[in-house]
Amino acid sequence: MHVKKSIGVTVCLLLGVILATLTVDREANPPDPARETMAANGERIQESTGIFQWNDKEVRSVEWEGRNQSWILQREPAAAEESMLRGGWLLNGSELPVSQAESRIRKLRELGKDGGTRRASTLSHEVIVGTITVTLSGLKREPEVYLIAVEPDHPEQVWVLRSGDPLAYLVSKDAYLELEQLQ
Repeated sequence: MHVKKSIGVTVCLLLGVILATLTVDREANPPDPARETMAANGERIQESTGIFQWNDKEVRSVEWEGRNQSWILQREPAAAEESMLRGGWLLNGSELPVSQAESRIRKLRELGKDGGTRRASTLSHEVIVGTITVTLSGLKREPEVYLIAVEPDHPEQVWVLRSGDPLAYLVSKDAYLELEQLQ
């Protein structure tokens, strides 16, 4: 009888820890209503967002360092101070229409949505061909750095790696090269 009671208490404690972990994760990563869909039963489901998981309005700058081209997209300093919702953008120091900046950010975020994933440790002799550094709003937020890798035996595949993430994300090589060439 005492053993059954101990097992019951242990199971309850374990369920409590699991529930607390799920709650903390949900609070740390709240759902984005813009990315929610409705299931047939009316339940809200969060869409997969791939490797680039940010709200576009939070982006302060994107630095692209590729094999063939480099560019920097950033909010104008006055716009960053006044409001992240409006204001101008600079591309390599020159003014860029807001619609073009937003389009570029959206294309970058969508770049990693549809490809597959695999464990980064399984990449074979990968060569880093570029980096993407994204700075988001927030005083204590560190820039997010992504490495772009290809395997010599499979140059048609482009992989994105993020520090601390065990997965490598396959992205469209054509879409990647298109973004790299934008000026």
